[in-house]
Amino acid sequence: MTSALYAFIYALGFVLATPYWLTRGLCDRQYLKTLKQRLIGPGKILPRLGNRPRVWVWAMSLGEVLSARELVKQLERDGCEVIITATTLAGLTMAKVNWPKNIVLPSPLDFTLSIRRFLEHTQPDQLILVETDIWPGVLREVKKRGLTASLVSARLSPRSFKNYRRVRFFWSRVLGYFDHIVTQTQEDQAKFLELGARPETVQVGGNLKFDQTPPPEGVAAKEELLATTGWPQGRYLVAGSFHSGEDAMILEVFQGLLPDFPDLKLLLAPRDRHKFSLTHRLAQELFPSQTARRSQPSPQDPDCRVFILDTLGELEKFQALADLALLGKSWPGHHEGGGHNPLEASIRGRAVVTGPRIHNFKWIYQALVEAGGAMIVNKKDLPAQLAALLRDPERLARLGQAGQTFVAQHRGTVRATLDLIRPKANQ
Repeated sequence: MTSALYAFIYALGFVLATPYWLTRGLCDRQYLKTLKQRLIGPGKILPRLGNRPRVWVWAMSLGEVLSARELVKQLERDGCEVIITATTLAGLTMAKVNWPKNIVLPSPLDFTLSIRRFLEHTQPDQLILVETDIWPGVLREVKKRGLTASLVSARLSPRSFKNYRRVRFFWSRVLGYFDHIVTQTQEDQAKFLELGARPETVQVGGNLKFDQTPPPEGVAAKEELLATTGWPQGRYLVAGSFHSGEDAMILEVFQGLLPDFPDLKLLLAPRDRHKFSLTHRLAQELFPSQTARRSQPSPQDPDCRVFILDTLGELEKFQALADLALLGKSWPGHHEGGGHNPLEASIRGRAVVTGPRIHNFKWIYQALVEAGGAMIVNKKDLPAQLAALLRDPERLARLGQAGQTFVAQHRGTVRATLDLIRPKANQ
């Protein structure tokens, strides 16, 4: 595949998707506005803050935005001005919440004219891509301008690696645009090298999420959330990042636990905002008068049992309620699996239970299980394992403490990563 062929395929895909863009734009005007900005850029040259080097941090979606929080803080401590872009609406919304004083923009589409206009308007000195975003057109234009390009906390899922390897001759050229590729694990490092990345550019730096700032903790944090939402006291299973098919499974498991644990509550957080209403309907079928939504605070009702977290970016905060954290995209359902990052729960000292389909976070789960901070449980054994844990609060506490210790032992990733990519503010 040549650059010209890639540009043709990308443009063809965009044209074929036009009915989708238009339909979604009619339903959500904010989406149409961001699509326009992705096509033609911010619309004006953005003034610089003195002589500070300007770093462009690209975080694709919600997960990458959360990963980039401490990175942005450290860049600013190092004297950089940071512009943040996100590709999805969820990521863009969370970026604006996290960085209300920074320039936050939709990421440009991978068209040459779109990228050139974006670069002309923003005039960055350096590009840092977070985790999985690799855009050939963007990288080509960035390098034409002589800017440093880095990929940090880099990882490749088995599916992406398989697809990239089929056209290795193309991706080896694309990866050659990077000055630095800082991977999460040695396994990821080996994948990038096999795809043809220049060996001198690929180093292991770890996962940026290890450096999350520990949130407020303890009884006070839980009490504040309960007071804010109007939800009742009790023991909470916090089931986060669940995908289609898994929500029905966890609701059934929860229903089976209630006879033995009558004070148990379930907080269910679907990963996709388009599934909020569907998950709510599923919960109402089993608990018709005992289901509440986060977006609709209700008076305290001790009989309420199931709570749908139908807001974006709040799962981390709501881990304060958890007596036990369940993480989805890991059990059978209408998804490809891969798992979700457990560090948000572990940093709070919560015991983590996940399913076996966790290939996107293989190293973290292996290490966390070995450290005694998580359990991998298949669908068949899940009811019995959850019941055993709920009957043993001391075991739950040990799991949570082990996870918290594991995270603390791996802190320092952000500083190590920035030392490897040598941002211009430090030169």
